[in-house]
Amino acid sequence: MSKEILTESRKHITEKEQIDFTEKITSSEQKFAGRVFNVRVDQVELVDGSTSFREIVEHHGGACVVALDSDQTIYFVEQYRISVAETILEIPAGKIEVGEEHLICAQRELKEEIGITAKKWELLTKYYPTPGYCSEVINIFLARDLTHGKPNLDPGEFLRVKKYKLNQALDMVINNQIKDSKTIIGILLTLQKIQEETRP
Repeated sequence: MSKEILTESRKHITEKEQIDFTEKITSSEQKFAGRVFNVRVDQVELVDGSTSFREIVEHHGGACVVALDSDQTIYFVEQYRISVAETILEIPAGKIEVGEEHLICAQRELKEEIGITAKKWELLTKYYPTPGYCSEVINIFLARDLTHGKPNLDPGEFLRVKKYKLNQALDMVINNQIKDSKTIIGILLTLQKIQEETRP
């Protein structure tokens, strides 16, 4: 399909049509540089030859962990998130430091926030939480064979450790009591993992 046809029709492209949707960046300007993320505005050329602008949040990424005990207890942190003006329940998580591996970040956050270390680690998935405007990639790990200790929170970090059985956590997802995306995905993938391991 030619650019002219695309421009004229602006129609949805069918599955059979082989179109490369890649947008070419023609210019880029940083608008904000922060401690957690940066913001830039890209001017791009679209598939039909027209021009548009993309506001992009540059983020190093993050890691989180489903800490699962032998009795299928999962450990959470409850904390206030000013961006949504609500106290929400999440699995332990943190942002990646420059040059840091995702697993190291997950291990650090689990120990700092809950005081737990684990002998067995497994990557459940990695995903883009908001790909429409943010480069962040989150890795979700499953940690088992846990050893419990004392948390060591960062300055200015206030949270409450809570624990629920896996089936309770699933009910909380279904009932919209857990609203955080990484936590929802982590619970569902952990449930799938346990079901696969216990299937006859």
